[in-house]
Amino acid sequence: MAVLFFALWMILNGRITLEIVLFGIVISGLLYWFCVKFLDYSPRREWQAIRLIPSGLKYAWTLLCEIVKSNLAMLPLIYSSRKPEPKLVTFKTPLKRKSTRCILANSITVTPGTISVYLEEDTLTVHCLDTAMADGIEDLEFQRQLLKMEQMLEEGTKK
Repeated sequence: MAVLFFALWMILNGRITLEIVLFGIVISGLLYWFCVKFLDYSPRREWQAIRLIPSGLKYAWTLLCEIVKSNLAMLPLIYSSRKPEPKLVTFKTPLKRKSTRCILANSITVTPGTISVYLEEDTLTVHCLDTAMADGIEDLEFQRQLLKMEQMLEEGTKK
């Protein structure tokens, strides 16, 4: 983080002189100390976040693929004369963290044909536009990947 502060200082100054470098080192160090002391920042959390980048990118790719698949699944429903049969599905998620449960609910909402209606603790209620979309919603690839990410976070905090 201090290195990032220093790099930002140097970029914003636009030139390199001994005074600017020395002043940047002091300012970056003080700003880093302030973040650790008063903003509850810790280098361990930063390394955990860096370790999650590959998993986060994989999750984003999976989300994009699921959005495309869901769009393709919606096409026959849109262009056919058959009326959709909406369904509410309530299930318990094994995710422990509030943030990952929120990410799961939002991921379900951005995929066409499904909307997360209610999230209370570990119970999630989803409105599906058609009963075919409700099949297997309790065991989504999103959820499996978020579970792996939670486990990585748990391993990082135990060390």
